[in-house]
Amino acid sequence: MSDPAFRRARPALLAAGLMQAMLGGCSAPAAGVPSLQSPPPYRLFDVDRTMSCAAVAASFHDAAVRAARLRHWLSVGPLPGYGLGRFEADAPARLEDERGRLDALTDLQRFKGCPVEDPVAAVAAEMARLAPHPAGSLAPAAPEPVVLRRLG
Repeated sequence: MSDPAFRRARPALLAAGLMQAMLGGCSAPAAGVPSLQSPPPYRLFDVDRTMSCAAVAASFHDAAVRAARLRHWLSVGPLPGYGLGRFEADAPARLEDERGRLDALTDLQRFKGCPVEDPVAAVAAEMARLAPHPAGSLAPAAPEPVVLRRLG
């Protein structure tokens, strides 16, 4: 241990070790390395616990609409030209978040004594609304335009 290079580097090594020990719990995982922690079981906001049954049902419906739209666009594919280059990578995680939110809102409805809605049925109903219409578009066919004629 009488190596002069080691003696010069020793304070830096000790400082690096001390810094690593102090920041050990604050480090972020490297990109691409899966986390060993499970996701939080409930995706509720603080305001959700204070909402009425009607407000929880409306929030549930909004989450079902978002989940149905994500499922629809995952099956159809994103529209070209709308800046959705990462859609295929980001949408599955967002869909999983919406499913977790639906489960959490269902549990909240059950806990508050509200009428409980089924998440699978709600998303299926929204998917049926998004199904293509006979004309091949998402919207119903537009009515024929009304032509006003002048009399006389």
